[in-house]
Amino acid sequence: MVEYDPYSDEIMEDPYRIYERLRNESPVHFIEEYDCWFVSRFETVWNAANDASHLHTMKGTTPGHLLTHDTPPSMSFNAYDPPEHTPMRAQIKKLFVPVAVRGMRPQIEAYANELLDELVERGEGDLVEEFGARIAVTGACIAGGMPLSIREQAVEWVNGVMHRVPGHKGATEVGARCGKEMFFWCLELAKDMRKHPERATGALRTMLTEPVAGKLLDDFVVASTLSLVMIGGSDTFPKALGATIHRLWQHPDQRARVAADPGLARDAFLEALRIDTPTQMLGRTCVAATEIEGQRIEPGQGVMFMWAAANRDEREFARPDAYDLDRRPPRMLAFGQGAHMCVGHHIAKMEAEVALRALLARAPEYDIDLDRAQRNRTEFVQGWMHLPTR
Repeated sequence: MVEYDPYSDEIMEDPYRIYERLRNESPVHFIEEYDCWFVSRFETVWNAANDASHLHTMKGTTPGHLLTHDTPPSMSFNAYDPPEHTPMRAQIKKLFVPVAVRGMRPQIEAYANELLDELVERGEGDLVEEFGARIAVTGACIAGGMPLSIREQAVEWVNGVMHRVPGHKGATEVGARCGKEMFFWCLELAKDMRKHPERATGALRTMLTEPVAGKLLDDFVVASTLSLVMIGGSDTFPKALGATIHRLWQHPDQRARVAADPGLARDAFLEALRIDTPTQMLGRTCVAATEIEGQRIEPGQGVMFMWAAANRDEREFARPDAYDLDRRPPRMLAFGQGAHMCVGHHIAKMEAEVALRALLARAPEYDIDLDRAQRNRTEFVQGWMHLPTR
C-alpha cells in the first residue's frame, strides 16, 4: 500500500521516489480526505487530460481549488469548458502563436543581455531571481498588455501567491492577500483601458476590443485572465530555466555541446522541463461517471493529473531519471495536454532559448554555489528559487 499525501514532508523534500511507487503500485490512487483520484502514469494522464466530456474545470484546476478548497476558482477563460471555452481560448491563443512570439523576441533578447551585463560586471549573481524571473515577468507583461513598471511588484505578488508554511496545507494568508491585490490591480487596469482601448496592447487590447460569441468579455473575466497570464508566465518559467541551468552544470559535457551549438538550447530546456517539471499537478472535476484504468470515477470527485510523475514514467521514456540532451521525445506533459494545455508554451520556449544562448555565450563555464541555492517546495509547484552563480 502506497502512503501518499501531496502535502507530506516527504513529498515536499523529494517526490520522485513516491511517484515511482504510485506509477507501479497504484497508478490511479484515491485519497478519501480529498475525495480525489491521483493519476500518475503517462499514457493514463495523457488520455484523461484529453477527456473534456467527463472531466471539467468547473471547480478549478489547482490543489487549492480541488483538494484544500482554500482558493476560489478563477473567472478566466481557463475556468470554462468546451464549447464555451473554445472561442475564448481562440481569442487569446492567436497572441501566443509562433509568429506573434517572434515579434516579442528582440525585446526579450535585449533585456536578457542587459541583465547579463549587470551580472558579469559584478562577477556573480542569482540566475533565477536576477535573470530567469525578470525575463519571465517581462514576457508576461508584454504578452498580457500590462505596463513594465509593474514587474517588480508582480514578482512579489506571484511569489506571495505560492507562499507556503511548513505544517500548513495549502494557501496562506500571505498568498490570499497577494492574489487579491494582484486581481484588483488587474481589474483597475481593465476598467481604465476599457475607457481608452486604443492605448491597450497585447491580450488586454484583444479582450477589450474583440467580442466572443457576440459579446465583449466583462472586466472580471479580463482581470482574471490577466492574473492568469501573470502567474502562469512568471512562476514556472524561472524554475524551469533554473532546472536547465542546474542540469547543464551537472553535465558539463552536455553544456559544452549547447555552448558550441546554440541550436541545442531548446532541447536542453525541454529535457530539463521533463525531468524537473515544476508544476506537479493540475486537475479536473468529474461531471459524468467514467472509468480510468478500471477505477470508477463518480461525479463530483476530483482527478489530479500528476504531470511531474508522468514525465518520468519508464513506460514512456527510456532511462527516465537521466538528463539526456538527445532525447527529443515525441510527446511530454510539461505544458499540460488537451483543451487546457498551456497557452504560453511558445513564449516559454522562446525565452529559454534566448536566455540559454545569451548565458552560454557570456559564461560557458559558469559555476553554481549549491550551498546557497534554494528550492521552492510545495504541493503545487517545485523548483529553484535561488541559484547563485559566479
